[in-house]
Amino acid sequence: MFFDRRLRGIAVTILLGLVLCLLAACGTNQHTVGQASKPIDPVQVERITFLNQIAEEMYTFTMSGQVAEARNKLIQLSDQIPKISFEGITSIEGLNALTATITDAKRVYNAVNYSPTDGQVAVAKIRLATDALSHKNQPMWLQYYKVLQNDSQLLSQQVKANKQQEAIEEFGKLSQHIAIIHPSLIISRDPSSIEKLDSLMVFLRTNVNTKPMPIRPLEAGIVNLNQVLDDIFMKHKDALAYVPLTDPYHPIIWSLSIGIIIIGVLSYVGWQMYQSGRHIVPVRQTKESENR
Repeated sequence: MFFDRRLRGIAVTILLGLVLCLLAACGTNQHTVGQASKPIDPVQVERITFLNQIAEEMYTFTMSGQVAEARNKLIQLSDQIPKISFEGITSIEGLNALTATITDAKRVYNAVNYSPTDGQVAVAKIRLATDALSHKNQPMWLQYYKVLQNDSQLLSQQVKANKQQEAIEEFGKLSQHIAIIHPSLIISRDPSSIEKLDSLMVFLRTNVNTKPMPIRPLEAGIVNLNQVLDDIFMKHKDALAYVPLTDPYHPIIWSLSIGIIIIGVLSYVGWQMYQSGRHIVPVRQTKESENR
């Protein structure tokens, strides 16, 4: 009987330990979920903000036809890049994409015959890229999702109708829109996702220009393109990448669950103590012992 009580005591101890571990994990996970990533140097944040401001001014000058002023802003933008540490802000690929975009813009703005259309495309790339650096959670390039969806849909319609020239034109629009946000994608997303997108665009370009136009491979390619775009724009992601131990969207349910577990364990402990007490025989002193 003593051995049974010991086993029950061990079982109760284990259950209480599990509850304590569960509560500890709850507190730890809440701290982890609510904890921000390692903060970036405020000086670098300020410089990124200033970089974005210069790009915005350059965009305004370009769109209003003030090319000389826009060119000066481009020079100022280029001078700021070496002063910024991009560690924790973007990857090496992202930094290379930004510098390449600025270099390409210099060629456009310094050309003998300046093209307003090319200038607008170049400054749009820069504007979106600097915004992606300064607004990691909600960058402006996310607004292009509907544009690309529409491009993909129109391309699919022309492919299904076997209208090759129209399909080539629609693919050109799609390609141009992707090119505008391409530096921003590299800055914001994993390089492997962008490589998939680039491979699909090469596949579609090759097939849309092939005579006769291969309908089925193109249709399959467009379906894959839509899937990759959904991944890049995070349209298939849940609100949480994983279900944490403490679901911040259902705190009441979680609290009730923990409460039920605790009540259950405590009830079991109480029952075990009651059961143990039933087997205890009270010792009553005899009169002889009392008289001693």
